[in-house]
Amino acid sequence: METGSSLDEAERIARSRAVRRVLLFILVLNAVVFAAKAVYAVWSGSLAIASDAVHSLVDAAANVIGLVVLRFADAPPDQGHPYGHRKLEVVAASAIGVSVGIAAVRFAWDAIDALLVGRAAPHTSALGFAVIGGTWVVNLIVARYEGRRARELDSAFLAADASHTASDLLVTAGVAASFTATYFGADWADPVGALVIIVFIGRIAWGILKANVTVLIDRAVVDPAQVAEVARGVSGVEDVHRVRSRGTEGAAQLDLHLLIDGDVALREAHAIAHQVEARLRSAIPAIVDVTIHMEPADDPEEGL
Repeated sequence: METGSSLDEAERIARSRAVRRVLLFILVLNAVVFAAKAVYAVWSGSLAIASDAVHSLVDAAANVIGLVVLRFADAPPDQGHPYGHRKLEVVAASAIGVSVGIAAVRFAWDAIDALLVGRAAPHTSALGFAVIGGTWVVNLIVARYEGRRARELDSAFLAADASHTASDLLVTAGVAASFTATYFGADWADPVGALVIIVFIGRIAWGILKANVTVLIDRAVVDPAQVAEVARGVSGVEDVHRVRSRGTEGAAQLDLHLLIDGDVALREAHAIAHQVEARLRSAIPAIVDVTIHMEPADDPEEGL
């Protein structure tokens, strides 16, 4: 029994390290893409490319969050952190969401000012097309490589990040269209392109903040009806109430009250609770901690 557990833990650690190596490699590529766009944006004065650089920075930040989650947030609970370290992910993601939102507002202001007041058209050159085309190719390579490694390592995080990177290809294509129009004399195309990208960035920032704020205010992450249904399926359980959950959708903490015949011996009631916990963990893999309170069915506590 101990050997099997050790092997499972060793496999989990090896898989986690493999995923971290993939994320570190992709982080380097995303950082290179960001740097290339940022340097050219500063030289050319293009708002569209500057906005796209921020978009690439978000990708790199997502990789950093992934590394933090896999290295620290997934660490087991300890004496100082009995509920684990998962909120490190929430803190990091929230900080990134706020930073991205501020950057989006700043670029939106510049783009609107350029449309209303006017400004010098950005410098366009063959180098700009090379930067846009090169970063598009890098994103394509990243999306395909990350998607393949996600399947090999069965990693939901890598799969989600690969899908996000694939969607970035459309954004970069939009930048290319804006840059091309500017190249042929349409000065309005650059700020308009920037505003379109900012909409994407704003949606990302809002999604990050919305997902993480709900964790901080302890939004329920497990369906109480499903919990009650599973628990009632265990022999000896007469009813269930006060089902509560918190945490993240991938790491849920659950507590519930079981109503059991008051004449049942403590040892038997304890065994029933263990069966309920085992079935809940099997039915809802996201559960990382379960607290069960047992009550006599003929004298339950008042509450939800």
